Amino acid sequence: MIVKGGKRWKRLTVEIPPEVEGRLRKLANDYGFTLVDVLKILLKGDFLENREGIRREDVDELQRKVFSLERELYELEGKWSPLKFKAYYLALDNRNLSIQLAAIIAQNKRLRKKLGLPKRDYSEIEGKIHYYLSFDKSGGEPSSE
Repeated sequence: MIVKGGKRWKRLTVEIPPEVEGRLRKLANDYGFTLVDVLKILLKGDFLENREGIRREDVDELQRKVFSLERELYELEGKWSPLKFKAYYLALDNRNLSIQLAAIIAQNKRLRKKLGLPKRDYSEIEGKIHYYLSFDKSGGEPSSE
């Protein structure tokens, strides 16, 4: 381990008995530190001061709340995942149906022209087709009028 002593950095070798090392490793793993970080904290003595008056019970309560929120997050993610999957496939279905509908409208226009029937207004349907095929750059939803 390298520590700063005064103005210079110095190498420090510490011999730790195996049982103490095991406890330190467990402590480091419990709190997400490396063994070197735990040793630095122990040597500096920073852990001894509790300037904010934080109690162990408060820390334990916060940890319980964090675990509870994490569990709730995973539950929500579990519910959201299938919905996201379904929404993706519904969007693909809408896209395919829009393509088919565009072909049907084109065929209808040709048949009406061939039969001499008056033209029809397909602007509302074409707007929806453009929306589902992402031709509409405005990002608005199709009108449901």
